[in-house]
Parts: sequence; structure tokens; C-alpha cells
Amino acid sequence: MNLDELKKGWGVLNERLSQNEVISQRIIKEMILCKTNSAYDNIYRASKWSLMVIFFAGLLLPFAKMQGMPIYRETFIAMETFIFLGFLFEGYMFYLLSRFNLNTMKVDEAMRSMLKYKKMYINNQRCAKYGALLIIIVCMGLQNAFTPLVIALTILFTLIAFFLGYTQDKRLRQSLQEIEDGLRELKEYE
Repeated sequence: MNLDELKKGWGVLNERLSQNEVISQRIIKEMILCKTNSAYDNIYRASKWSLMVIFFAGLLLPFAKMQGMPIYRETFIAMETFIFLGFLFEGYMFYLLSRFNLNTMKVDEAMRSMLKYKKMYINNQRCAKYGALLIIIVCMGLQNAFTPLVIALTILFTLIAFFLGYTQDKRLRQSLQEIEDGLRELKEYE
């Protein structure tokens, strides 16, 4: 073998190696995108369910009042106001999520969008728990409903709600972390 044949063979091998690297990077990027989109889908579905639950809770209370449930006007207004504000906030959070699209956004833009969502989500988790507890106590006071049975049921349902909220919060924070990690990894491939 002469030197020209060796150089030619080496060039062919070098070209194949660079093609394999490009293909490997593309496959890795697709895997990261898939994992990140999966975590996003979890958050999006949870947000959609939250929006629907809040909406139906807002409809349920007037229906219960029309059916003869004894609710004072002040209690009804306080609860409906809290539900309406929760619906508006959750609707805005859902809007933020609906704008997130890794196929059309640059990674930096997606990172900013997800950071904005995460900040609002964390603030909501801090405020909503205490706001709901405050509304429950105020409504019980307005209804003069501080009987032992009502207090026990309220404590039971509040504990159940906090437990469900905690498990949902843990799942969503994990998904947010997966999205952040995926976006950081995708930044390396830009």
C-alpha cells in the first residue's frame, strides 16, 4: 500500500466517523426532546384538570344553593369570589403552558417561559393553601357552623385536600425539574 491509498482510506473512515457523530447527536437530542415533552405533557394535563375542577366547583355552588342548600349570601359571595379568582389564575397558568412549544421556540426562550411558569406556580402553592384555609374558616364563621361535627368534617376534608395537593405538588415539581434539566441539556446541542 502506498501513502495515497492510506490517506484515501483514512479520509473515508474519518468521514464515516463524523457522520456517525452527527447521527448520534441528533438521536441524543431527540431523546432529550421526547423526555422534556413528556414532562411538559404531565404538567399540561394536570393544569387542564385543575382548570376543569375549579370551573365545575364554581358551577356546583350555585346549583347547590338553587337546590335549597342553606348558604348565607355573604358565604356564597366569598366562596364564589375565591373560586372565580382561582379560575382566572389557573387560566393564566394554562395560557402560559399552552405557549410552551419546544419545536418552535429557541431553548433560551423556552427556559424563560418555564422559569416564569415555575415562579408563578410556587407562589400559587404558597398562597392558595392558606387562602383556601382562610376562606373555609371565614365561611364557617359566617354560617355559624362551628359545631363539633362540622369542625371534624372540615378538618378531615382539609387534611385530605392538603395530602392530595402535596402529592400533586411533588409530581409537578419533579416534572418541572425534568423540563429544566432537559432544556439545559438541549442548550448544549444548539
